[in-house]
Amino acid sequence: MDLVRKERVPEGTVIRTDFQTKGRGQIGNCWVSDRGENLLFSVILHPSHIPANNQFILSQCVALAVRDTVACFCDAVTVKWPNDVYVGSNKIAGILIENLLVSKMIETSIVGIGLNVNQTMFVGAPNPTSLKIEIGQECNTDAVLEMFLEKFKQYYGAVSNDSDAIRTRYEQNLYLLGTPSLFQDRTGVFKGVISSVGEDGRLLIIDENGEHRHYYFKEVEYLHQSSLG
Repeated sequence: MDLVRKERVPEGTVIRTDFQTKGRGQIGNCWVSDRGENLLFSVILHPSHIPANNQFILSQCVALAVRDTVACFCDAVTVKWPNDVYVGSNKIAGILIENLLVSKMIETSIVGIGLNVNQTMFVGAPNPTSLKIEIGQECNTDAVLEMFLEKFKQYYGAVSNDSDAIRTRYEQNLYLLGTPSLFQDRTGVFKGVISSVGEDGRLLIIDENGEHRHYYFKEVEYLHQSSLG
């Protein structure tokens, strides 16, 4: 962010570190990683082709690119709305996107990604996993990064002409899609099924009474999966 504020950084610039002292996640959460074990990087974009009111499509592109990268190594890889990546019921990657807006357009986006690659011991994280835990062997972080960048380039380049296909693929790969589960919002705990995600990024959950409930980020919490049949 400091660099972007000082100068016009070329589109697609990648800034990477082997260790961070102040890793940030969504809404003040921390992202902790052992030195040299994982991928910790940011991609700087100038998505002038994406209106500010459609910025969630960028989140979908990033999440799908991470998801597809992990799926080259593991099965059962999904996107937990809005943009965490899971293997089974465990989190393998987190994404934080910060957009700088000018008028009704996005001037600059900083896409921050933390992907667990070779770390096997985690402290304080509730349900972490990594590529090494999943496949039983170390992975080359440089190769994994190159794989992600190639996949992201394809999604990012398709936004203008194929955004509907991106949204459809994102929905098809949602964590717990169509699975009766427990959630909690400001009114309490309820049973429901994730149905879809709107263009504005709102999650649609249909509860057991057939009511359609729409949520922006942090307005609903996933609880444990329920065996509701």
